Amino acid sequence: MRNTTIIIIILSFIILTACNKEFQEIPTTTPEPIDSTRVDTPNILIQLATNYEQLPEQEIAISLDSSVYAQYAMPTDRYRHGILGDRVEGGQLVVAVEGDFYELTLEDTYVFEDIRPRLYDVDGDGELEFITLRTHTSLGGGIAIYKIMNEQLVEYAQVAEIGRSNRWLNVVAIHDLDNDGIIELAWIETPHIGGTLKVAKIENGTLKVIAETAQYSNHAIGERNLCLSVLTEQSGQKVVYVPNQSKNKIVGFTLENGQWQLFEEINQAVDFSKSLAAQYNFTGIIEEEDNCINP
Repeated sequence: MRNTTIIIIILSFIILTACNKEFQEIPTTTPEPIDSTRVDTPNILIQLATNYEQLPEQEIAISLDSSVYAQYAMPTDRYRHGILGDRVEGGQLVVAVEGDFYELTLEDTYVFEDIRPRLYDVDGDGELEFITLRTHTSLGGGIAIYKIMNEQLVEYAQVAEIGRSNRWLNVVAIHDLDNDGIIELAWIETPHIGGTLKVAKIENGTLKVIAETAQYSNHAIGERNLCLSVLTEQSGQKVVYVPNQSKNKIVGFTLENGQWQLFEEINQAVDFSKSLAAQYNFTGIIEEEDNCINP
């Protein structure tokens, strides 16, 4: 009887392993807890670590004056894309401003397919907004910008979803790219499949694309490195650099009269596991830490 039981257990293990094989290609990582016992750990970080369930990366965006914090929480595997190295995404955005906490929990049809929020004053009101990669489980990746209004964290503007699940996009730059006083948002849609570099002016509501050009990329499947773009200022012009789809060139663009204009091509292979700024001696880099996420 004992031998029969052992055989049944072994067979059950084999069957279970076979059934789960397709889900083992991209592992789910377990985060190391933030050490809240250290005397130099800010109180806000302690509260974020103890009051909210962390994502594997445990990445937190912090403003330069340390008055604003933002992170994703409430890990979920309801969207099994795994484009960032595991199948755990965020279900909640948590923001702390001057010690006050704000939370926004997504509906079950959405996840934050991202590593950490980006902080930027997109509307010029002196307050930071929160730029996120928000994915619909059936319609794929989009971008959502949130801000605090009337003591609540609410959606301010969005880039509509691509329209198909398992399709993603990645931010390139958030800046006034054409020096007209309005902040633009640039991103690459489907960076793994003929990636399209797009740009829209950030205004309240749905952001409309004003220019696009194809065959570029700023991400490799399975990588957590979201730091494959560089923004510079040269002779008064803002120049955005991204790798081409073949990964053998770095291409620079300016935004002029609402259109992308080719600035230069640099013949150099790009390692997608490293930041782009570390791979070439760019002139006049504009430091944009929140556009450069490489845990």
